[in-house]
Amino acid sequence: MSNIGQPRLTRLQHLDRFGYYTDDNIFSEDHLGRLREAMDRLIREGEADYREPHQDYFPNVIEFDDAFAEVLDNPVLLEGIEEVIGPDLQLYANEVLISKPTGKAKEWHRDKMSIGRHCPNMFLKACMYIDEVPIDRGPTGVVPESHLDAHKGEEFFPHKIDFLAKPGSLLTFSANTMHRAGLHVEGRPPRPAMFFVFIPWWLKQASYYTGNKCERLIECASPMRLQLLGVKMRDGINMDLFSSE
Repeated sequence: MSNIGQPRLTRLQHLDRFGYYTDDNIFSEDHLGRLREAMDRLIREGEADYREPHQDYFPNVIEFDDAFAEVLDNPVLLEGIEEVIGPDLQLYANEVLISKPTGKAKEWHRDKMSIGRHCPNMFLKACMYIDEVPIDRGPTGVVPESHLDAHKGEEFFPHKIDFLAKPGSLLTFSANTMHRAGLHVEGRPPRPAMFFVFIPWWLKQASYYTGNKCERLIECASPMRLQLLGVKMRDGINMDLFSSE
């Protein structure tokens, strides 16, 4: 049967129009299980950059457990990021945020406006979830079309979305897109989320990012992982080409 409706938007088209895109079921059951085990161990044993009443923050998690590092091999994640940024993509940062049940939502905000006001799609934050996130467990919220005018606050945009994640869900948005951690009702369990941020090769990685110096990761890295880590661009990929073809 022919499709008489509107064609499905590509990830890039959805990002350009609304400021975000989504994917489902990006992890296998085996990887989900290992990610949950790694997350539990991170919360117990990991060195948090800070632990606050509203959230705990763990940077550079790909160095903590191979389950986190294997996210860099995920074909669905990389296909979307490369569709937007291009073949010269690399990591800017990788981290885990644990939202805590405070009975409140966080404030709407944008990330990296220094990048966003010039090239918002060149800074992509990929948010990944290993458990279900219902409306009362701190869902990540986005403001559609807020990326179109970086100087307007949330009051100018009537439509807001709380992303109700399933295990293996992916939410990706650009530097100008307003977002927040939503209402996290008291008594509900903490909500972990992985945030991997991607940039093109010609942008500097975060000053606190250390994956490009981690010998354990570098020694066994594939050419693609070496590029994502920020160590070496793959053969045949350079900043003078629009594609690898």
